Amino acid sequence: MTDIRPRAAVLATIGALAVAASAYFDWLDGRSPDQIPVQQLLLQPDPAATAASYYQSMATPLVVVGAIGVLATLFLSRALLWVTFLLALATLGLWVTTVVLEVPPGELSIADIQPGAWINLGAVILILIGAAALRGRGDEDLDEEDEFETPPLTRQLSVDDGP
Repeated sequence: MTDIRPRAAVLATIGALAVAASAYFDWLDGRSPDQIPVQQLLLQPDPAATAASYYQSMATPLVVVGAIGVLATLFLSRALLWVTFLLALATLGLWVTTVVLEVPPGELSIADIQPGAWINLGAVILILIGAAALRGRGDEDLDEEDEFETPPLTRQLSVDDGP
């Protein structure tokens, strides 16, 4: 069972790097996350607005989530990996909600969604699988202890233990 942790960590690392990489691919209508302002995800301002700087764009949360995920896998932290999964899922969910609200009904098809969104969706799934498969260190020790049966403790009577 000791080989599950490294495999889960590798899957989660690939997912975290893919979340960060998805920030540099187009998601919809030839727009990449570095052109979409973060405020558009949260407040629904002008859909044609572009981000004033990289740090005000949707790419920043994606890169930060990717960095948190890489650190989580480096330290084999399952809790931090779950946080990474939730943040990546929230970013993807906010983007999907924004797109659904700004595009008129019937005009959006699956073919319109470009590689960046698909990469992000796959990355979220990889992080989910990695977080679910990454076991704590205590779990491995319990498996090893079950293999060996320990004898019950017996009390040795000494000569001084009289009635």
